[in-house]
Amino acid sequence: MRPRTTARRLARVAGLVLAFSGLLSAAACSGDEGGAKSSPSRSEAAAPSASEPTAAATSASPSPSVPPPSLPAAAAAGGLCASVTFTEVRQALGLTFQIAAASGKSGSARTCVLTPLEAALPDLTFVATPLGGDEVSAEDYEKDFVPDNSSEIDGLGRSGYQQLIAATGSAGPVARIGWLGDKNVYTLSLATEQGTGSTEAKAYLPKLQALAPKVIPT
Repeated sequence: MRPRTTARRLARVAGLVLAFSGLLSAAACSGDEGGAKSSPSRSEAAAPSASEPTAAATSASPSPSVPPPSLPAAAAAGGLCASVTFTEVRQALGLTFQIAAASGKSGSARTCVLTPLEAALPDLTFVATPLGGDEVSAEDYEKDFVPDNSSEIDGLGRSGYQQLIAATGSAGPVARIGWLGDKNVYTLSLATEQGTGSTEAKAYLPKLQALAPKVIPT
């Protein structure tokens, strides 16, 4: 990939992620010019001697290639992304994400979003919503937070569910899990690319459940 193309794509994707967090614009836009010094103009170069061949005087050395800008680790986004690594997500889901953004503050709903570098989808969204000190039982959680078109899962928090949301015109199905923690309720959602089948999307549900303990903030 040419370095300028990479920089433009990075800037475009960072602009998308800014809608969630507003944290990545500086990292995303870096590297377009690479900080390289400009080559001396022809008028500044020493004139060749009369004995030098004309070809040697007019030939120019090739410009060195500029490496593409480096991308920060997922945890560098801070907030709810602090416990997330791209490597663990790739191992769990088989998907590669390169951009992370976090939004929200302690005491309010917090979000971490992962996206690829060159596309809007798939994206992985992790949300933690505080209970505000309220005592929420498993029964209350199932009544107030669990969607009707979902099924129960075990092994996450005090109560949990999984759900497959139908595809839309611009995206594939969304695989989602949710669970009740001690101080927060959590959701972990994978929005798939357009054209993804429901069977393929449904296969991500147990993978999300296996990933969940690794992204719960400590």
